[in-house]
Amino acid sequence: MTHDSDTSSTGKPTRLLSLATLIVSFTCLIVAITVLLQLTLVDHFAIRHATVEAKLRLEQLSWQMRDSLDRTLEQTVRDVHLLTALPAVRRIDHPADARGIIDNLQRNFPNYAWIGIATPDGKVQAATGGLLEGRDVTARPWFHAGQRELIVEDYHPAILLGKLLPRMPDPWRFVDAAGPISDADGKLRGVLAIHLSWDWARSLAQGLLTPALRDFGAEIIVVRGDGVVLLGPADILEKRIATDSLALARQGKTGALMERWPDGRTYVTGYSLTGHSGDRTSLRWAVLVRQTEAVAMASAHAFERRALGVSLVLATVLAAAAAVLARRIVAPFKVLSHAIEHVAHAPDKAGPAAIPEVHGFHEAQVLSDALRGLIRSERNHQADLERMNARLEDAVAARTAELQQLLMRDVLTGLPNRRALMQALPEAMARAARLKRPCAVMFLDMDGFKTVNDTRGHEEGDELLRQFGTRILYSIRETDLVARLAGDEFVVILDLVNDRQEAEHKAQFLLSQLTRPFVLGSGGIQVGASIGLAIQHPHQVQDPTRLLARADQAMYQAKGSGKNRVALAFDEIEHAGAS
Repeated sequence: MTHDSDTSSTGKPTRLLSLATLIVSFTCLIVAITVLLQLTLVDHFAIRHATVEAKLRLEQLSWQMRDSLDRTLEQTVRDVHLLTALPAVRRIDHPADARGIIDNLQRNFPNYAWIGIATPDGKVQAATGGLLEGRDVTARPWFHAGQRELIVEDYHPAILLGKLLPRMPDPWRFVDAAGPISDADGKLRGVLAIHLSWDWARSLAQGLLTPALRDFGAEIIVVRGDGVVLLGPADILEKRIATDSLALARQGKTGALMERWPDGRTYVTGYSLTGHSGDRTSLRWAVLVRQTEAVAMASAHAFERRALGVSLVLATVLAAAAAVLARRIVAPFKVLSHAIEHVAHAPDKAGPAAIPEVHGFHEAQVLSDALRGLIRSERNHQADLERMNARLEDAVAARTAELQQLLMRDVLTGLPNRRALMQALPEAMARAARLKRPCAVMFLDMDGFKTVNDTRGHEEGDELLRQFGTRILYSIRETDLVARLAGDEFVVILDLVNDRQEAEHKAQFLLSQLTRPFVLGSGGIQVGASIGLAIQHPHQVQDPTRLLARADQAMYQAKGSGKNRVALAFDEIEHAGAS
């Protein structure tokens, strides 16, 4: 056997790790933990910084899109207001003059897909390009709302103009601004409306997203008040969505957060809300700007990879240094290990001189001195251990007996449990048979316990069970036994009764005690009990399970007869009739 091996109890050599290996392994473990902690800190701060930066960037984009949408709508509303104040427009009977003005406005603002003037009866009098002139627009919401005040109507598809306007890559969608045209006396002369093409919003989104942001997957999403996407990726366009960012934006808040979207991917999302509450000339759209978490955190992940590379190089250098240092530290211990192996082969013959003095360094010298002292006091320690073992065995035996006693008790009431009952009942039956006297079993079920438990709570239900069990205990003899089976079921063993009448008398007495009120935390309560009584006569076969089953059946007879009464087992009634 070499000095690097030991011998097991079966005599087979078992290879053990050398001290040098353990030191190097431990050092590598410490280095690995240090590197891991370093990477964790780097990861935490890098991810945190990247998250804050991404949130701020997307939140600012959301603000910019919101402000751009608001400015365009405000400009459209101002244009409607200015047009309705022009004399040429007010002279609704001269549509050519009004048409010239609105055509000129459309040329300067191509996003105004259609501008029209309708008479109070809903007929289009003048319109850009002559589109819809003479058509009835009374069914359009902007016509009715625009007769009363200056308003903006929300995003909607083209209905009348869809087939008249030039075909576009995207379907025509409009936001309407309308207002009343009144004469000097305030009399309504007509309604002027501007259909703002939704291409305006698409162009805004394209302009705000730089090529770099588009390449990195940033997306601008505009959501109407009912959750329908007006602007965004094709897979969710004009569909309802529900996200945390949308809910926050609807509350008028601005900010950014990390959230999971319906497509199952995690995004960093900036959010804001357009318009002003209660203002009919503005619209309340949620503006969301999102970017996938992987893209938003790309810079942080790149930094993590660089930090990991540096950490691995550092760990390799430290591990190599640890290996060199371990060899120098282990040399004195190898000498001691040889000596300890010789002592292990012949422990009875070993003395303090078997361990050499080692002077490699202070700790090794202290260890060699300590080993010699250990050998010197080994036999004294062995004797002390034997005495301690004896005391420990005594304590374990006592504790085992105590635990055995706990196993025989119900945790809630402190009464004997089913285990204790099934141990005591055969003994009571055998004792009754030996003395040629009857014994009896009462099977009790509390009436109304479920109602108490449901109306007053489980805590008061438990307290009622404790008081119920205690009252049974104090209503029977010291020689009798009460046990809780489960729930609100209890069993009483009447030990050595004289006859059936005595057993019935004791059952009736117990029933009278249990019908007295109980005091709980929320007030008094009165419950009853259904008691089944079964008698075990000396000549009968001693079958505890059968005796309990008879009492249980009698208890159900008491329940079926109206509860709160004592019922004698059926076979016992027949026995009484025969006698």
